[in-house]
Amino acid sequence: MSGSVTVHTCYIAEFPHALPHREEATLRPCGHYACDPHTITYYGTGEEGDSREGDYCMVCYERTFPGMCPDRVLRAAIRTAETQA
Repeated sequence: MSGSVTVHTCYIAEFPHALPHREEATLRPCGHYACDPHTITYYGTGEEGDSREGDYCMVCYERTFPGMCPDRVLRAAIRTAETQA
């Protein structure tokens, strides 16, 4: 019996971006597959019950926290996609 291995593509690959891919993409709580370099953990504001805490792919991070994604190329691509939608 041979097992098949599914390799997922980092969601960020669908957008222009500057940061390189380095590892296998894994499913993030936002629902997208992203490699570690394209994942950001938001630790909240210190207020109890901050529903935004957790791991985000950089696309969802930028959509949740506009202007905060460290990849300027990706940030611009998301803005362009939103204005064309």
